[in-house]
Amino acid sequence: MEAVETPEPEATAAEPATPAGSTPRRRRRLIVVIALVAAVTAGGGMWATTLIRSPEQAAADAKAPPASVLTAPVVQRVLSNTTVLRGVFTAGQSFPVQPGAVSASAGGPGGGTPIVTALKVNSGDAVDSGQVLAEVSGRPVIALPGSTPAYRDMAPGESGGDIGQLQDVLRDMGYYPGGDDKGYFGAATKAAVARLYQKLGYPAATTGDQTATAVRTAQQAVDQAKQAVRDLESQPARDGGGEPNAAATAATTAPAAGKNGAPAPGTTGTGAPAGGAGSGGAGSGGAGSGGAAALARARADLTAKQQDLARAQAKDGPQLPAAEVVFLPALPARVGAVGARVGDKVTAPVLTLTAGGLNLTGHLLPGDAPLVKPGMDVTVLSETTGVQLAAKVGSVGALVTPGSPGGGGGGGGAASAAPAAPGAGTDPYVPLVVTPDAPWDPALEGQDVRITVVAASTQGEVLAVPSSAISSGVDGRTSVSVAGTDGTRRTVEVTAGVAADGFVEVKPAAGAELKPGEQVVVGR
Repeated sequence: MEAVETPEPEATAAEPATPAGSTPRRRRRLIVVIALVAAVTAGGGMWATTLIRSPEQAAADAKAPPASVLTAPVVQRVLSNTTVLRGVFTAGQSFPVQPGAVSASAGGPGGGTPIVTALKVNSGDAVDSGQVLAEVSGRPVIALPGSTPAYRDMAPGESGGDIGQLQDVLRDMGYYPGGDDKGYFGAATKAAVARLYQKLGYPAATTGDQTATAVRTAQQAVDQAKQAVRDLESQPARDGGGEPNAAATAATTAPAAGKNGAPAPGTTGTGAPAGGAGSGGAGSGGAGSGGAAALARARADLTAKQQDLARAQAKDGPQLPAAEVVFLPALPARVGAVGARVGDKVTAPVLTLTAGGLNLTGHLLPGDAPLVKPGMDVTVLSETTGVQLAAKVGSVGALVTPGSPGGGGGGGGAASAAPAAPGAGTDPYVPLVVTPDAPWDPALEGQDVRITVVAASTQGEVLAVPSSAISSGVDGRTSVSVAGTDGTRRTVEVTAGVAADGFVEVKPAAGAELKPGEQVVVGR
């Protein structure tokens, strides 16, 4: 039997023949590559079409968008035209207190090294007239008002303007009723100084042992002269006729001492009567004139000794040492710093006082200076404490350029560079002095504060629109354009008022209406 051969099936179009060596994975890769090529080709075509525009399309793309109207709402608010600047509080004047030598008094001879024995005030305390600031070696340091500083011990018998100032102060305090010539430290002034010390609880400072010794010596001389006169008077001189000598009798009254212990008018420098002894004393001759002449001489000597005593007494007694008083031009003052402790030797200021009140000077930008005038309202804000104070513009100065000769804008000045004022920096500024409605609190010294100058302000809330919404016509009338929600617009005539912070106060004309929240045209 013959074998029958079965023919191989033929490939059809629906099932292509697989190439030799191909696999399913290779077929998938081929399909992905073909897809990517197709995507890139399509994208490139689309990009190419964007680069190709017709002239009409290019013109349309360059055309401006349709105009639109810009609006802003009408508001109701308080408007204040203000200028804001910085300023620094500074003290009027500083006075260091450093007592010198210890003064003599009824409690001791004085002298020795000054040592702080008590501090009566603390930093920041207010100081009034007659207040004791400290004790140095047991002696007080007293604050008194006065523009002339204590440059010497004001002692009995001295004269000067500083003593006249002391008399005025003691009179104001009720201790000096008068009695001495103005500026002369006489008996009435001594008594007033003694009253001051007594009121403060201290023995009065005195001129010391030297003047006290001079008084004792002069007093002894007076006592001896009086005894001599009494001895001679017990044996009265007689004239030849047995009657008392008239010239000796006329010399019994000693001339009184004048001001400052000087001889009274009508006497010589030695205390003898102006007519001289020859008018009835030894120079008159006569057998009985010798005793009368001796008595006259004794009485003249007594007068001279009494005048010496008066001069010594005039220079002795209570005084006001420079080490125990501080005159300040304005009171109350303030204790700025305390630099010593009890027990310290006085080698530096025990404390420092500031007097004359605080000063507040602001630093205006030169461009703002023309807008600020004296008398304008000012608000001072201390950011440190949150305290807000009312004040006014006191004065507006000239332009200051720190570092320039003289510091100012005109005229010659010192050749050295002017230092910048506190808080002013190195930029040019115009100093503005602020005057308080009430005295500044001393605690503000040294603070950098914000100063707001109010040039104009509305009384309460008003209608206001942005300044760009105001239009002016050729007839001088001002108006705003109100945009309706439906796209319509209407013109409202207004009167402009205070302008501040980019807004203007507006008042609608009679019959016109303008409400908060409505939109006004501010531009296109």
